[in-house]
Amino acid sequence: MNILKLLCLCVLYFAACGSAFAAENEKLSVLIVDGMNNHDWQRGTRIVKKILLDSGLFSVEVSTSPAGKDAKAAWDAWRPDFSKYDVVLSNFNGGHTAKATHWPKPVEESLEKYIRDGGGLVILHSAIASFPKWPAYNEMMGLGWRDKAVGQTLLINENENVVRVPKGRGLSAGHGPAHDFQVTTLNADHPITKNFPKRWMQPREQLYHGLQGPAKNMTVLSYAWSKDCKANQPVDWVVQFGTGRVYTTFLGHLSSNGTDVNLRSVGFQTMLIRGTQWAAGGKVTHPLPEDFPGENTFGVGEPFDPSPFKITTKRDDDKVISSIDGDEALLWITSPRGISRATIDRVGQRWSDKVVVRMYLRGLEGFSASGGGKGSLNASVLSHSGHRRLLHLWQDGKENKVDRNSPYWMEIKTLDARGGPIKGLPKKGGYFEMLLPKVLFKGNPKTLSLGWIDFYR
Repeated sequence: MNILKLLCLCVLYFAACGSAFAAENEKLSVLIVDGMNNHDWQRGTRIVKKILLDSGLFSVEVSTSPAGKDAKAAWDAWRPDFSKYDVVLSNFNGGHTAKATHWPKPVEESLEKYIRDGGGLVILHSAIASFPKWPAYNEMMGLGWRDKAVGQTLLINENENVVRVPKGRGLSAGHGPAHDFQVTTLNADHPITKNFPKRWMQPREQLYHGLQGPAKNMTVLSYAWSKDCKANQPVDWVVQFGTGRVYTTFLGHLSSNGTDVNLRSVGFQTMLIRGTQWAAGGKVTHPLPEDFPGENTFGVGEPFDPSPFKITTKRDDDKVISSIDGDEALLWITSPRGISRATIDRVGQRWSDKVVVRMYLRGLEGFSASGGGKGSLNASVLSHSGHRRLLHLWQDGKENKVDRNSPYWMEIKTLDARGGPIKGLPKKGGYFEMLLPKVLFKGNPKTLSLGWIDFYR
């Protein structure tokens, strides 16, 4: 090899190294702060870190505070340097009562200055309950888990106008059980929500209502209908604080031993990635994924932890999403062609005490389920009314009618897109819901087999 070729190779090598180094440096730096929370914050931080890293847009470090009961010396030694990062993400909740744990004053002042001087902050789920005695934090996050005497609350009316409810007149902060609900895009022009569909489904999430705060320099991006207070509630929003930017979302619930299906939501992940980019002051470049959820469909990625089920569907475009939440297993089924089947193989030691199936179909000409019981349960909903459910049991080649006294009896509920019970057939975004009879799981079978036919196929 002559000297000229060697020099050329060296130039190309160092150019490649320089490009790789430059690309690495172009990543936005994120500091996740955790250490206390009324949720499974260790698992939550691990999942959020993976979501951000997998996007390829960020480098991520974690700063874990001492526990509330730790000695003063431990807290005095904890001094995260926010200025080293493009954006800070808070997964910290020391409580919302008078006995809440606050950060040391120098740490709070450091974050406040960092944001005011142009830094970025992402406030995730229960972090909106933190620091009740820190006025600047209330202003930074806009709305939080506060009593109605603390500040105003915001609602979105039927014309999609943001309505400010004066201090003392709104509900105090709260939420009902985690459930599926539609998120509606309010501000489609903002970089975070640009190109989002008008409505999309978020699975198994807590829906906060009555959040209170100063709501200064605040722009609501999305909202959802709360069936608990019968009003549209803000889901996520942005606040300009000084020259800094704050992105807040109440999505991201994660209880101990609870499902992570809401964090697997492509909708949630896209909001988190884009919101973090925006707060960091970077251009929002993360594209809208092809599997982003729709008005009556869920976009859910692979489990972060080993799945309790192995699921096989007849058709590639069928989708069965599974999760375990406490003693309840949930199966969400979407089937574009409307006629198919699936087998769900148990990976864990036993089936959950409750197994719930939700089918996002317009009709249900036929539904079948078989497991460990000696027979196959068959059900249908009449196409001309949707009111009457017909159940039959096939055993030993014979068809027997199932009544309410049978262990195979199963209610088939129809619900709208907001999760409210309805008569007749589901409308757009609605679904059928069944709690499968326990007898199907007698003997703890390895496999549950499901089949379905939509009469609108």
